[in-house]
Amino acid sequence: MKKCLGVFLILCASAGVWAAEVKELPLRACESAALEFSPAVKAAQAQAASAQAAYESTRGNLYPSLYLDAAGSWTSEVPQMQVGPQLFEFGSEWGYSVGPTLEYVLFDNGARSSAAKSAQEAYQSKLAEYDLARKQALLQVRQAYFSIQRDLENLFLLSEQLKVARKQLADVQSAYQAGAKSRRDVLLAEKQALRAAVDASAARAELARDLRELFKLTGTDFGIDPHYPLDWRVREKLEGNTSAVIRADDPAQTVRQFAPFAQLTFDEDTPRLAAYDGVIKSYEYAARGYAAAVWPRVGVSAGAYAQYPNGPIQEDVFLGKAGLSLRLPLFEGKKNRSQAQAKERAADAAREQKHETQEALKALFLSAKDSLGALDIESGLARRLAEKSSQSADLTYQAYNAGAVTFLEVDDANLSALQSRIMLNELNIRRLNGLAVLDSLGK
Repeated sequence: MKKCLGVFLILCASAGVWAAEVKELPLRACESAALEFSPAVKAAQAQAASAQAAYESTRGNLYPSLYLDAAGSWTSEVPQMQVGPQLFEFGSEWGYSVGPTLEYVLFDNGARSSAAKSAQEAYQSKLAEYDLARKQALLQVRQAYFSIQRDLENLFLLSEQLKVARKQLADVQSAYQAGAKSRRDVLLAEKQALRAAVDASAARAELARDLRELFKLTGTDFGIDPHYPLDWRVREKLEGNTSAVIRADDPAQTVRQFAPFAQLTFDEDTPRLAAYDGVIKSYEYAARGYAAAVWPRVGVSAGAYAQYPNGPIQEDVFLGKAGLSLRLPLFEGKKNRSQAQAKERAADAAREQKHETQEALKALFLSAKDSLGALDIESGLARRLAEKSSQSADLTYQAYNAGAVTFLEVDDANLSALQSRIMLNELNIRRLNGLAVLDSLGK
């Protein structure tokens, strides 16, 4: 009777969990939210837009410039000349000139085009940095999500272990009351159940921490209160009030979804390296522009103006003007030559930094790829270990009921079965992290 009452109370307590709304937390939604929220992505996007505007401004120097020139004048004294009885005035106190002026540089040895190309490469570099920011945001949110999947799976496994421990405790208590088991067996069974409950509570706390880390990356909590959450598959009564019941993507399904990434090869044009290429080319074009500044600069101008007075004649006139200009630097204290050399050295430095980064990224990619092979072997062994450990736990408990082993051996067998399942879950998450790295760096 007492045993039935206990089962009834557990079912009633669990009803609140079963009836709670299950909060869906799919990976795709987390990825979209992270890309939309990420301050790093927004900053990179703004920098790319700024570089584009700078490029458009610099490119404008390649085209003719059209201005509206207007000027007015007043003089207190107009030159005069007495010719016989008549006085002639040369000009007028008031004057004006207004009209369009067209200017264009005919020759500058490529200084303007080099500046435009330098700005264009800087813009391409910022675009690559924007792509890089998106890839990094995606990798970070995926790794955070994988931690959530690991926590939920561990929590479910611990709840199942708690269910087994409580069932065995009930069996031992019944056998003790019948005189078939000792008080020591009851204490050991109680200890097993309490340890499983403590482990489950710790798993919930770890899940709460990892949820908050995920929410920091996504900028939203998806309507989930993370302070003491629970996996949706848990049906065993746990201590404390549940803040949210969560369902995430099945880790096995996510592994199958990411499996094609294992075939990727290292991307020599990955955004981080492409950003270096843009910087290097930008420096090289800037160096050419400064080197060209020591050559003559030839320009032309033309305009049409309405003017008053027409020189010394007090009348309105419409004039056309044209001009040719040449500017040749004679002395500048090596300013442009030194700037050109500085840009060349900056390009050399960026080239070496790219090489160092390339080697580091390639090593990271290859290391992630190598680890997948080892994980395949480890996962296969861990799967067999989990099966054997589960069978061993069942047989050990049967042997205990037959009086062949102690409950301490039962506890040890149960713990071994749980650890093997948790190990297999951890290997799956490690595989997911490796595949995510390959996707971030591969093609």
